[in-house]
Amino acid sequence: MSELSKLERLISIRIIQEDSEAIYSLLQTERDSVFAMEIVPYYVLFVQSCQEYMGENFLPESMEKGFKDIRNHIKTYAEGFGKSKRRVLSVDDTQNEDFKEQLKFECLKTMNIHFNLGSYWTDSKHIIGNTQLLADFLSISSMSDPVLKEKSYKMGYEIASFVASVREGFSNSLELPVIERSQVSVKINYYCDINTNENNELFSESLPKELNLFFLHLLCNMNFVKYILKPLFADGNIWVFRIEYVVTYYTLRALERFKNYCENNSYTSVDMEGITNILACGEKIFKTKLRNCMMHYNLENAGVITIENVDKPFYGIIENCFEGMSYQEYTASLHNLSDMIIEYLEIRFDFSNVELEQL
Repeated sequence: MSELSKLERLISIRIIQEDSEAIYSLLQTERDSVFAMEIVPYYVLFVQSCQEYMGENFLPESMEKGFKDIRNHIKTYAEGFGKSKRRVLSVDDTQNEDFKEQLKFECLKTMNIHFNLGSYWTDSKHIIGNTQLLADFLSISSMSDPVLKEKSYKMGYEIASFVASVREGFSNSLELPVIERSQVSVKINYYCDINTNENNELFSESLPKELNLFFLHLLCNMNFVKYILKPLFADGNIWVFRIEYVVTYYTLRALERFKNYCENNSYTSVDMEGITNILACGEKIFKTKLRNCMMHYNLENAGVITIENVDKPFYGIIENCFEGMSYQEYTASLHNLSDMIIEYLEIRFDFSNVELEQL
């Protein structure tokens, strides 16, 4: 094996170790129930990517499909918009029936007085999650399902066990990385419940329901990373950087698929110039070589490691993929693109009249 191949393998292992240590840190400190649900896709991404790299499955057979589905959900809305439209409406309908059935009296079920979507907010009034998005990626058909609690416990146990095993395995041969935290014990304090079947303070009246939901889900994913996950860690954390990259990339692709659908189907009159600008910015920073190593751990023969740049931040991967650009310059561009997408999504709504309640 060449010196470069040995180095590529070592860095692959080191990044897995750094990611496991970051996740372990969160498992040790974060107890907020909303955070615990919303972070699941990114924990599962780590588990599945590790198993892929190791070429072995360590999960109970009964949980394999569930973990694969959750990982795949990260890129769900980046598929064709027609499929995304059907998906968000299907989840909305399922949640609508679920909450309608929880009304005590039959006569109330035809009155459309129930809520079927809950939204979660920061203290500064940024929406960072909603119940239909959670129900979708966690495959929850009914919030009153008696096995839901047991299912959630088993999933959490398997994630924590896997992370602890990886961490312990590496600690015998490699020094544990130091994970710097900016804060601990995040608390998501506010919520707003609405009925998506009628005019409400959350949705834009000028957009069809499915588009309101589509934009809302994308915005929640982006805002969760920006306002909840990133502030928990010091700048430069590689795991958080990779999560921001993945979420931003698939959100950009979702907007691209939406734009293509509108142009081919005369679907709706939404500002496309903003999406065009986002896509132009994104094409400059989402290169295939980098994307592959951000989604997967195997760096061997990926062409992203060089001996001369290995001591730079993120092992010189940015410098090797983007000639003349430093890691700091690249992350600044990624943050700028993320902010562009968030701004585009936020102006689809008018949140000024949303009345929040404390959890």
